[in-house]
Amino acid sequence: MLLSATAGVLLALTGCSAAVEQSAGASTAGSEAASVEAEIVVPEAKEIFPKTSAALKKATSATVIGDIANGSEKGNFELSGTVDGTNSLMKMSQDDASIELLTVDNVSYMKPNKAFLTQRAGAEAAKMLDTVAANKWISTKNADQFGDFTVGSFLASMDTDELGTMEAPKITKKSLDDLNGAKAFKYTGSDTIFWIAAEGEPHLLKIESTGSASEGTGSMTFSEWNAVKPNEAPSKSDVVSVPGL
Repeated sequence: MLLSATAGVLLALTGCSAAVEQSAGASTAGSEAASVEAEIVVPEAKEIFPKTSAALKKATSATVIGDIANGSEKGNFELSGTVDGTNSLMKMSQDDASIELLTVDNVSYMKPNKAFLTQRAGAEAAKMLDTVAANKWISTKNADQFGDFTVGSFLASMDTDELGTMEAPKITKKSLDDLNGAKAFKYTGSDTIFWIAAEGEPHLLKIESTGSASEGTGSMTFSEWNAVKPNEAPSKSDVVSVPGL
């Protein structure tokens, strides 16, 4: 399973299962809470992975936040919007370079910092662009020149069909976990950990790679499945046009 087309980091999916025990001195309230948790049965990976794959395929929007490394290269990103890409916001950074890519109603804008422009266009061009468009959005007719950064293309890059076929057999441990206040099924394999929502739709919540640095490490969290609020277009006073972009 690919971490993303952005980083090209390969991640697998994994998890765990835990029995709930009560100490002799536990309170009644603690006992009731334990009983509730005990009622949640952690399914086998082969049972839930296909359901998670189906949920991914029918998603209409989502937010993904990643912190990734591939060899000596490290970066992070935040992608939020619709699966079809008509409304999307991507924020990426690597070292000192960063860029935001915004699409609203199929109209695209970008906001790169000077370090990013220097990497892409050279110091002289970066200085000129920074003077013209500092802290403003640049309208662009070809946002694809920076890559296809839509939620849909991102999810497609993860090859979700492999969840039930190739990844489920790799699971070595499963458990019920608390992930930022939400109950989650946690599946653990040899080099990846994978969390799935334990309540409601079995949405993917997090993937963490613990393999070798050369093969890619890092984590991604997923939220706002089918509930991302639309991004708004910048005001005209905050947009500039640059020939060639």
